[in-house]
Amino acid sequence: MWRNIANISRSKKDNQMNYIIFDLEWNQHTNSDKSPDLPHGEIIQIGYIGFGDDMKISLRDELTIKPVCYKKMNPYVSTLTGITQSDIDSGISFTEAFGKMSGLFGEDTVLITWGDDDMPILRENLSFHGLDGLDLPPHYNLQRIFAAQTGSKMRQTGLKTAAEALGITNEIKAHDALNDAYMTYLIAERLDIVKGIAEYSTALPPPKDKKAVHPWESETPFCIVNSEENVKPSGLAAACRKIHMCCPVCGHDLSGGEIIRQGKCSFLAMSGCTDKSAVFIRYELKEGRITASCFDMTEELENIYNSRVKAREKRAARQEMHRAAALRAKRNKKDD
Repeated sequence: MWRNIANISRSKKDNQMNYIIFDLEWNQHTNSDKSPDLPHGEIIQIGYIGFGDDMKISLRDELTIKPVCYKKMNPYVSTLTGITQSDIDSGISFTEAFGKMSGLFGEDTVLITWGDDDMPILRENLSFHGLDGLDLPPHYNLQRIFAAQTGSKMRQTGLKTAAEALGITNEIKAHDALNDAYMTYLIAERLDIVKGIAEYSTALPPPKDKKAVHPWESETPFCIVNSEENVKPSGLAAACRKIHMCCPVCGHDLSGGEIIRQGKCSFLAMSGCTDKSAVFIRYELKEGRITASCFDMTEELENIYNSRVKAREKRAARQEMHRAAALRAKRNKKDD
């Protein structure tokens, strides 16, 4: 049935593209059972929607997969997605599920996702199941097209945030593969997807300084402080809090702002003084020495800092959900 639908949709117009938006949910290891073959997770749900240049949906489906590596449902993933142990126990094989979706692929097919996470996970799972020799259709990240066509300065806008920016108010449960695929479709419906794909390679031009990937690499700091002590990554946070910097204009102490981890060897902070209402501070550890650089606050730097704060809050919320789910599971097991 799936192949017939695909053939019909492609035969309507020889030059019409066949778009497939897909989203994945994956199970993760619990405790110490992390597999080197699937270090990032095992796909347990695929949701996809197909449509043509006329933006009319021609097919949609959601498939639940029975895992063979991480067979026990991770409590946190279950809480987040609503997928239960019984759901995956009665699921189909990954090969069968992907076979259904790939049966829709043709020469005019393009794959679309929201973000850059799904394709690496898909390729990792394909390799695990011995299907890494397959040629996948071209892939486009709609998040990137959204940024280019809306003038968004954020390269990684959340699905819900992007939908709200375009006036999409549909109440759809997140972290469900088909629902997320449908929300991505609603966003695509409000963008010029043909133009977006045609201009994809130049949609987000690199910074003027090709070597500068982050804004602080091309901006000039107004204050730099280097630590003298030899610091290890494990003690970076404590060492950053000890560094004191003063505004070169008003002499106000710039330290004391909340620091947010940006990577293994770097932190970000936001502070202020009487001369500058807001200051962006970046701490970086190299060869045991910390360099603290202060920049005049820009919208891009503020967005970066706020995104790190939100990411930390989400991690904390997920950890709490995970702990609560594990506690409930332990209590239920005890009651049984």
